[in-house]
Amino acid sequence: MMAEDLPLIVTKAVEESNKRLRDENSALQEENRLTRIEAEKLSCNLMVAEIDHSRVEDAMNAELRGARKEASDLRQKLHLLAQEKIELESKLIPYRLKVANLEASMKANAAKVENLEKRSADREVLLEKVEKERDDAMDELAKAQQENKKTVAELA
Repeated sequence: MMAEDLPLIVTKAVEESNKRLRDENSALQEENRLTRIEAEKLSCNLMVAEIDHSRVEDAMNAELRGARKEASDLRQKLHLLAQEKIELESKLIPYRLKVANLEASMKANAAKVENLEKRSADREVLLEKVEKERDDAMDELAKAQQENKKTVAELA
């Protein structure tokens, strides 16, 4: 009677083992699907972050160009005012009041130039930070994609 039950016992054991393997395989496939979805979400989030960083970078570059142009214009104006001051100083006493006014204007413009140069330097530092954050985000995306490929390869 034992010999007759042996094929039945082996068949049941094989079926149970196959069922467990199918269940484990389904669980792994589900986990892989969830990992892929998470990786896609990460990829999308990183792409959105990169687009945002690009927009910020473009806006900051445009603002930096504007500030530099304004500083250059003010420098040129300051230079012209300095030349005019020299011309006025060479003239007679009635022009002394005009000279004093020009000096005040030059000081105000010099302060504006300094302020614009400081703002330009601050924006350059901020731009470098934005570029670093974008590079870091791209590195994270590459790592996530590598992990996803590794997981897919392991499951395959």
